[in-house]
Amino acid sequence: MAKAVLVAALVSTLVTCGDPAYQPPPIMLAFSSGFQPPTVLNTGAYAGIAVTVTNDTKNAGVNFSCTPDQNLGDCGSFTPPSAASTDPTCYLAPASVPTGGIVTITATSATDPTKFISAQITVQNGVANPCP
Repeated sequence: MAKAVLVAALVSTLVTCGDPAYQPPPIMLAFSSGFQPPTVLNTGAYAGIAVTVTNDTKNAGVNFSCTPDQNLGDCGSFTPPSAASTDPTCYLAPASVPTGGIVTITATSATDPTKFISAQITVQNGVANPCP
């Protein structure tokens, strides 16, 4: 009986104080269904993009950014540039095709900037569309 009481007290202490060896699951990012980046987008066109963030105890969402291929030219913009998990942003492709024709869009965890997800979009000349 004494052993059972001792084990119960130990478990209670670990739960109350927290187990120092416990590591929370890592933050994970994935493009949300229905709001995945397109593989091809016309110049000046919009695309709705959203990211699902899991295991983020702060629920801080993501920050969006982009870079053009070969780091030359405009890569576009995001409105808003930050969003909560599963909330879409509108990505606006650049007005002209960047050198190399490809932009890389990235969503970075606001809580842990080492966690991010990226996708490449080929930008081509064509008719623009409104943000969905």
